[in-house]
Amino acid sequence: MLFHAKICGVRFKSDIEAVGQAGGDAIGLNFFPPSIRYVRPDEASALSEVARRLEIKCVGVFVNESAESIAQISQQVGLDVIQLHGDETLDDLKLIREATRLPVLRAIKLPTGPLDAETIESKTQPWISAGCDVLLDADAGAAHGGSGKTLDWDSVRQWAERSPEVNWTLAGGLTPENVAVAMQVSGAKSVDTASGAEQPKGTKSRERIAEFLNAALK
Repeated sequence: MLFHAKICGVRFKSDIEAVGQAGGDAIGLNFFPPSIRYVRPDEASALSEVARRLEIKCVGVFVNESAESIAQISQQVGLDVIQLHGDETLDDLKLIREATRLPVLRAIKLPTGPLDAETIESKTQPWISAGCDVLLDADAGAAHGGSGKTLDWDSVRQWAERSPEVNWTLAGGLTPENVAVAMQVSGAKSVDTASGAEQPKGTKSRERIAEFLNAALK
């Protein structure tokens, strides 16, 4: 498992300090320019210094970036993990691994309506077989995450019980109000939120960060 609880899309040092104070062990730095949570690599370098001091992992979130660009940013910022959240292929994965030598977390976009364990299996298995941890997220279309939509947690549990050896993270619409139930129903031991720690959308809230992490880690 790469982390227990990640707050994704942080943009300020105060966000990271709030994560550390509440016991979070990972942050996500968003390098997808169209995103409201985008941070420039030079800004992210300063953020990663704060995270390292607090022993918080830095996960770089990329959407359809080249291996060369990912490698350059990961070295500049000092990333610990690469998260692929776009339409990357297994061939892309090979190039990214060769260029970065970092662990890769693959976001798997799942429908928010009816879902079954077989669908999750078919979407995750190629990446699991390639040695990736997987992050189960609600399909947000062109926004590539952060939609606030939730998944069918019962179906996630059915899939997870068939694959106990897989390292996976639950995302998709998790909030301080629902994360404990989501973990109980799905069996998740690792969770991730962006919008669930914000108020208003796109702006992290110290209170929401603390509430989310307290609920997820209790």
